[in-house]
Amino acid sequence: MAMTATLSGGGPAVSEPPDRDHADRRWGPSSAAKVLAILDVFAGPRAVLGVTELARAIGVPKSTAHRLLSVLIESGYLRKVGGRYTLTERVFELGNRVGSVRSTGFRHRAMPYLAGLFVGTRETVHLATMSGTDVLYLEKLFGHSKAQCSTAVGTRRPVYATALGKAMLAFSSDAVLSRAVQGPFHRFTNSTVRDGDRLQRRLEEVRSTGLATDHGEMHPAVHCVAAPVVDPWTHQAIAAVSICSLTTHNVEAKYGHLVLETARELSQVALGGSAQLP
Repeated sequence: MAMTATLSGGGPAVSEPPDRDHADRRWGPSSAAKVLAILDVFAGPRAVLGVTELARAIGVPKSTAHRLLSVLIESGYLRKVGGRYTLTERVFELGNRVGSVRSTGFRHRAMPYLAGLFVGTRETVHLATMSGTDVLYLEKLFGHSKAQCSTAVGTRRPVYATALGKAMLAFSSDAVLSRAVQGPFHRFTNSTVRDGDRLQRRLEEVRSTGLATDHGEMHPAVHCVAAPVVDPWTHQAIAAVSICSLTTHNVEAKYGHLVLETARELSQVALGGSAQLP
């Protein structure tokens, strides 16, 4: 409840703002974390979600999910479409601000090399980094198979199901590797890696050749080859570059040397050092 106070000089009474303690008890760190968790769910492959799916995904009752969704709608981050929810342009505006920061750094320096790889192959080219045990796509140049290669800048995929992810994981710290091999493993196709032992064997191959592959593991009929961009000081992957194709099954034989060369260039020139790649 608002309170009034008299100025010491005998001036008129003024209203003080309400005590915020009560509001803070209703809207605290826990609720803020749940709001962020909802936004994180939309970072997955599905763009439109219902309240039941969202409540289940973040582990709250539907009534709580409704309240959190209302806050996000009022704030302009979500809109309701036929009883379901989707992100608004405001989220993408924030993402573009982050992207603009990155574009002045690594992405900006990497673009000429990605463009060269694209011009030389006319296939879809990706640049990605790791976020936890996910691949986070930083850049994409569309090839002739773009309709079937359903990735986008800012989206995530599991490291074990992509060539990009395996390329980075093979040159990651023991702590990151340990988390990844523990799973869980979701079966996207019949070719998806489904256990830690099999993933470890695949990573040994990557360390031997410097190349990782994905033959229909995330999307059927899509074939990818990737190489890690290695930090010259830590010798750990900070990113990866890949080519994906629908028409070329043996992508490692046709494009592997080009992907390796691009990854080396990104390590040596864009990062100002020399990489330790096979």
